[in-house]
This record gives sequence, C-alpha cells and structure tokens, in this order.
Amino acid sequence: MDTFAAIFVPDFALQAVLRQEAESCSKSIALVDPSLPKPNIIQLTSPARAQGVIEGLTASQAMARSAELRILSRSLAQEQAAMDILLQTAYAFSPSIENSAPGVCTLELKGLGLDGESALQDWAAQIVAALETLSLRVRIGVASTPSLALLAAKAARPTLIVRDVDAFVSALPVDVLEPSPSILDILERWGVQTIGELLNLGRTELADRLGPEIVSLLRRLSPHASRPLKLVAPRQTFAEQVEFEVEIETAEPLLFVLRRFVEQLARRLDVIHLVVAQLHLQLKLGSGAVYEHHFRIPAPTADVNTLFRTLQTHLESVRTETAIVGLTLEATPCLPQTHQFGLFETTLRDPNQFAETLACLTALCGSDRVGTPVVASTHRPDVFSLRSPQFDAQASGAAHVDAAIGLALRRFRPAIPATVEFRGERPALLRSSSVNGAVVEVRGPYRSSGDWWDRQVWTREEWDVQTADGTLCRIFRTGTECFVEGVYD
Repeated sequence: MDTFAAIFVPDFALQAVLRQEAESCSKSIALVDPSLPKPNIIQLTSPARAQGVIEGLTASQAMARSAELRILSRSLAQEQAAMDILLQTAYAFSPSIENSAPGVCTLELKGLGLDGESALQDWAAQIVAALETLSLRVRIGVASTPSLALLAAKAARPTLIVRDVDAFVSALPVDVLEPSPSILDILERWGVQTIGELLNLGRTELADRLGPEIVSLLRRLSPHASRPLKLVAPRQTFAEQVEFEVEIETAEPLLFVLRRFVEQLARRLDVIHLVVAQLHLQLKLGSGAVYEHHFRIPAPTADVNTLFRTLQTHLESVRTETAIVGLTLEATPCLPQTHQFGLFETTLRDPNQFAETLACLTALCGSDRVGTPVVASTHRPDVFSLRSPQFDAQASGAAHVDAAIGLALRRFRPAIPATVEFRGERPALLRSSSVNGAVVEVRGPYRSSGDWWDRQVWTREEWDVQTADGTLCRIFRTGTECFVEGVYD
C-alpha cells in the first residue's frame, strides 16, 4: 500500500513574518493582509487570542481589546522564502514531494525503507527538528492517501500516523473538511459536529439532501481515493529579506539583522549538506536607490562567524546617501570542497581569515592599493595593476622556476637619482648616494619606448656599468634625468 506524509505549517503567513524574530511568538501579535479591500486580522498568536482578539476584527477593534497588541502586515516575499525552506528541507528526506498549498508539502514515502511505526516516527521527528532549527513549527501526518495525510497533519501534535482510518476520521470535527458556509450551517442546525456523526447519516442520503459538494468532501476520507502527486523540485534559491518598519541609519541594527540572516542561511544549507560559496548583499535605500555587493567566499563554508565577519568588515567602510529601508541577503551554495595535495604542497591555513584581512586593508588603503599585482601589456618597466586575490588554486607548493642565467639584479625602489657624465654615448663618471666612481666597463645603451600615441609617451636608455671599485650596476636615463636602478649581486 502506498504511504504519504503531509507537512503542515499552522498559521503559515504569520510564521513566515515572525521567522526572523522567533521570540515574538510569545507576544501578542496579529497579522493583517493589506491587499484585501478590508484589511482585517487573518492570523494571530496564542497570547493575542488569550486577550480576546479573534480573526476578522479590524486593527483598531483588535487594539481596543489588547493594548499590547502589535499589528504586522502580510509579506508574500517572506512567505515565498518560508515555502522554499519547507520544500528544500522536505526534499532532503524524500525525492518525491509536492507543493500542495501555501504551508503544505506532501511527500511520497515509497522506496524510503520506512517499515514499521517506529521508523516512521523517527523519520517524522527528524523533519520536525530540522524545521524547528529554521524557526518553522510544523505538524506531520502519515496516511495511505495525500488527503488523509493532510487531515492527520492538521490533527497532529506534532506527528500522527494513521493506521485505523475509520477510527481516525470518525473523531474529526466536520469543519476540517472545509465545507461551504451554507452546508456548514445546515450541519450545525442538524447538530452534526463530527465526521463520524456525518457518516452515520448515510452517504447516499447525504448526496440526495446536500448535493455533489458533500460527495466530493466525503471522497477525501476514503483510504482508497489516492492520487498521484504533482512532483516538483525545490528552487535552488537561498535568500532572506525584510522591509524595515523604521528606517535604519546606523550600523548596529543592520548588523543585528544580518547576523540572523546569516544564521538562517547557514542552517538551511546545513540541512541539505551544502555550504556557502558566495553572498549577495542588497540594501534598499529610502531614496529608491539600491546598493549591491557580491562576496566570494575563498573557502566555501557554513560557519556563521566567518560569513558574518565578511559582511561586517565590508559594511564598516560603506556610507549610504539615505537611510536603509530594506535588506536582502542571498547565498549561492556549493558542495563542501576537498583537496588532495601532493607531498610537498600546502595551502593557506585559513583562506577566509586571509580574505578578511585583505578586506580590512582595502577599507584602510583603498581598493587600488591592495591585491595581486598583474603585469600590464606593455614594455614600460614597473607598470602593473592590482586585482582581487584568486583562491581557486589553493595549493601553493614549490612552483617550477627556470634556472637563472647570469647575475641577479637587486633593484632599488624607488630608483636612486644620479649624476652621470657622458663621453658621447658612453657613461664615464657616476655619482649617487649609493654608487660612486669612474666607469671602467659599459654595456649598452639598451633603448626602449612606448605609448607614443598617448600623452603618457615614454623613452628609456639603459646601461650596465662597472665602476673602478668593482661594483656592477644598472643605470638608466629618461628625458634629462639619470638614475641607478640597482646593483648586481
């Protein structure tokens, strides 16, 4: 017999909004839907209900009953994120899942090897625990059909496995079938409160009196009325976002929220055995502008402290023109990386800490002064640019270096100004702060030039010379000035 499980999130819209502030579940909070013509309360917490607040009240009516009540607006973006969490987590426990409704995911258990009630209970408890770490309180029902599994999930505390369908169905209240208001009113006037009392009236008689709607509702209770699931694959999107109720002008509250976002993303990826490879930060400003920045994690990780420090170090140097009204943080996942190094190869002890140090230096010195030097496509000496360090090739073993031919030039940085007397094209006497004396041997001149098509045109003449005391050095002339570039060891 086929077996299905349903994961049900009670008060899904409210849980989606409160997911980033789990401590608020113990406070008096109500949720309204601004898109409705009359934005009445649609969901609320238990403390709010205990103070007399109910669904259907307006915000002003509800606050008249509870002075402590906090009114929040429904967020479709946060509901989408919560649904992504639900599907992604469920997919880690079964490859056959269905997005049945907002806050409801149905799983097929065929082929999972869950034989026996104990195995099913352990499996369901693992899902409940995984989603609790992501601030989603769920209920799970297991039955022979998707419809029965959903009914079991709504009645679960927090898990329920249906073995005796008739006994389970008979005890359910009739409103779990969600009949139309007209039929529900008729059943109430008949004094029918449970499904068992409803079935005692006879299916044929109910069809004659209440029409095809009741037949469709009762069909959901049959253990033989199964259906194939509309299988889906969860979106590979891992993002957290929030619209602030009050504009943020300082770093402390922003970092507080970011810390929670990083923790949520790390937990979501840890459940499905992935780590963070990149982060994308987006700040929505009060002026309507958007500030964005991509962070590439040198050594992909799920460590919260490492990821948060990456964001914090960057934000210390960020200045926005207006206050921040919204925040989005998206993570790009990857599998944990492993490397097999050779006997004489090594790697950075902590690539992420090294990247953090570079980020601090960049904030202090500027992005044009920190990085890996890259030789420019020109023959002009000492011309290079800086690029962000690349961490793809983490092994930094002994690289192959061609054997040096001749003497090594130890260069002065910067080159030392010199006075050179020439006889024709030949240097004859050298005076500088480091090398002095008559020139006895000369090789050169070696001439080079470039950028003649630009204002940065340059020319250069070089000589390798030996002075009377035996010092070998290189001198060069650019324009009318001469310099000692270095000495040969």
